[in-house]
Amino acid sequence: MSLAAFDVLARCPLLAGLPDDDIAALAARATRRRYAAGETLFLEGDPSHGLQVIAEGEVKVFLISPASGRELLLHYERRFGTVAELVALDGGPYPASAQAVTDTELLVVPPDSFVALLRERPNIALHLMCSLGRNLRRLVALVNQISFQEVQHRLAGYLLRKARHGVPFELKTNAQIGARIGTVSELVSRNLSRLHAEGAIRLSGRTVEAVDEAALAEMAAAAGR
Repeated sequence: MSLAAFDVLARCPLLAGLPDDDIAALAARATRRRYAAGETLFLEGDPSHGLQVIAEGEVKVFLISPASGRELLLHYERRFGTVAELVALDGGPYPASAQAVTDTELLVVPPDSFVALLRERPNIALHLMCSLGRNLRRLVALVNQISFQEVQHRLAGYLLRKARHGVPFELKTNAQIGARIGTVSELVSRNLSRLHAEGAIRLSGRTVEAVDEAALAEMAAAAGR
């Protein structure tokens, strides 16, 4: 059974902390859209659909290389997450494409309604600015890693963070890991094998059975181009 629009929006991290009356105002303007697994939500260059919050399902956001047609996965968004929220604010076209990974239901506040609501309730706009600011800081940190660290160093840092929550642990898909550390699945696969061969981790299938935390920490701290 689908959650009510208010309950979905109240669980959305981007909107966390908003007063109930602001959440209710957003919910009153929201409509539901359903997408089958594999269906496209929007393509790079399409106009904004407005604020989109995932009520059910999972969405991937990606770029396609115009030269090679190769897909670069940017990130996954899951239940209660937002899809390309910045476009809802600036009104520009989508800078990437999005596709439903599973059967997905979105709550959508259309662009005109969303902008009108922000004018009526400027505290929502201020709240969103703060939330987007936090997201931007995480993005800058990722850009810094991509600019100054090799894939192996970034992967070591990712694995170290996972290991500190307990070993053994199951790895996500290489594409999902690549989206987290700013690379493609092929390079994740190659560097996982390298770390295993060097003894920094011990792999059995997709399970990391043991890690050498000192070796991972040393690699994660290394910088290079």
